[in-house]
Amino acid sequence: MIYLLTLLGIFSQITGITPNQTYEIEIVTKKMDTYTVLAKDQPVTITVDGPTYLRVYSRIPWTERAQRGELYKVILQENELDERIITFESEMSSVSKNLRGKPVSKWRSFYIEVPQGSNTYKITHWLSPNDTILLKFAHESPKKWRDIPATEYNTVIEAAEDEKIIRYYELQRDGKITLRIKGPTKLMVISRLNHDETMLGEQSYTLLAEDGGTAKRFPLKCHKSETITYTDRQEIVPSNIKRSYVDVGDGWHTIQFTLSGTIAQSVSVRFQVEE
Repeated sequence: MIYLLTLLGIFSQITGITPNQTYEIEIVTKKMDTYTVLAKDQPVTITVDGPTYLRVYSRIPWTERAQRGELYKVILQENELDERIITFESEMSSVSKNLRGKPVSKWRSFYIEVPQGSNTYKITHWLSPNDTILLKFAHESPKKWRDIPATEYNTVIEAAEDEKIIRYYELQRDGKITLRIKGPTKLMVISRLNHDETMLGEQSYTLLAEDGGTAKRFPLKCHKSETITYTDRQEIVPSNIKRSYVDVGDGWHTIQFTLSGTIAQSVSVRFQVEE
């Protein structure tokens, strides 16, 4: 059961948050989580002393009209200069409810790398099913992941993401991509479904990872990205990013990836392992 209260959150290294209206959540484990309320016309400003990493958790109150997967968006402005739109997709939490028994969404998060000195960040409510987004701030560093190359593939696609060019492998619906990897390790498969002009609304697809006689299926749902484009393939639009994980056992493994369950012609994938 979750109880919702209005409190003031105080965090080490965070020297100020305005406005200070907060939203406290108690998970089934009885752990109390304090969330700052981000209202539609009332941005939240936070001042942080760096260098550090700041992780921003978010949820939305769930409504009876909500769909299975709901989108919400915030605008992050850094030191009154750079702005970027951050999009989340979430679903109803099965364990978290408010004081009246109404649910909230599962949490979603992003990281801010805070440079040396005092830094101010403004977060603005851009889009949600209602007028409230909930934020929680924590000093947590992201896990370290590094890219690894595919062993066999046909086509590389380049995407412009966060002012960087990111290389993906194009996995055709009737093709395959092979990855040779040594375990034990955790493999992250990052994918974006490739939309053509006829594909509207939510889309589904399934990635299949076959390792010897073992197969793991990843059924995924997605929508067109509003912020990411391909630099060399203007005829297709990538979806929002989806992440799937494979636990790789000891020794060398040859994993083959295939695509099914979609009307799209292909999906873009890349691979990372935990350092």
